[in-house]
Amino acid sequence: MKRIYTLILASLALLSSCTGNKKAEENVETLRIGVMPSVDHLPLAIAQEQHYFDSLGLNVELVRFTSPMERDAALQAGELDGTISDYTTVMTQNAKGLSVKLLSSTDGLFSFIVNPKSGIKTLADLKGKKVALSSNTVIEFATDQVLAKAKLEPTDITKVEVQKIPLRLEMVAKGEVDAAILPQPFAQIAQEKGLVALKDVLLPGSEETLVTGLALDSKRTEGKDAAIQKLIKGYNQGADYLNNNEIAHWAPVVAKELKVDENVVSHMSFGYFSPITSPQAKSIDAVAKWLKAKALIPNDYKAENCIMGGI
Repeated sequence: MKRIYTLILASLALLSSCTGNKKAEENVETLRIGVMPSVDHLPLAIAQEQHYFDSLGLNVELVRFTSPMERDAALQAGELDGTISDYTTVMTQNAKGLSVKLLSSTDGLFSFIVNPKSGIKTLADLKGKKVALSSNTVIEFATDQVLAKAKLEPTDITKVEVQKIPLRLEMVAKGEVDAAILPQPFAQIAQEKGLVALKDVLLPGSEETLVTGLALDSKRTEGKDAAIQKLIKGYNQGADYLNNNEIAHWAPVVAKELKVDENVVSHMSFGYFSPITSPQAKSIDAVAKWLKAKALIPNDYKAENCIMGGI
């Protein structure tokens, strides 16, 4: 009889434990973040790989896209809580009434890639050359900003519309255009094909590269302040891991995320991965000024409207 009583108590304890675990799992909040195969989402990917979010009691789903249009459509359809995006996109969406706001800047990596036969050695040599880009995007913005540094006008080059990044790379390689700004890992792939990255241009952390960010849908995340704080903490832990460990430790994850061979990753130059940091007013204002000049947002739009406050 005593043995039966003991077994009953043990069964009740086990049942209570399972019920408690189930309730704990039900209480874990989920944030769905849309990402592209780009460097700027790596802190999130590492945080997920190292189970930082799990330890914080947060479920982060990284929803992977290969097309920014598909990513943005999913956000507008209410399928995502946020995205890794860029300032031009977020500001344009916000100006149109979408409740998307920038939580933080992220660390994008770009290079100005040129065909070695083009004769381009410096930014000044871009005058009269053909540059591939996609109009009204962060790439065109960065191109115009870089030209301004060389005291060149956007009209001093021939802008060739090429939406797909792999096609831009191919056209530079074939000499169909002379140059293009490419994000990593495409910039590294281009250099392995014999193309050249202009030196001291688009350096990590430069004003022209501080154009990508982590954006959240403020309506979908309303009332989720605790989850957002956990997202911030996990992101920062992921950034710390990237900064404090040799690339060999995280190359496999990066290769998987960027959809390239580990050999490509091993030759890439990574800058410092910043913790969650509110976008700089100077960068936001520059983007707003550019978008207004192109009539892509209203002249009375306030740039700070696209920044998430109160976090």
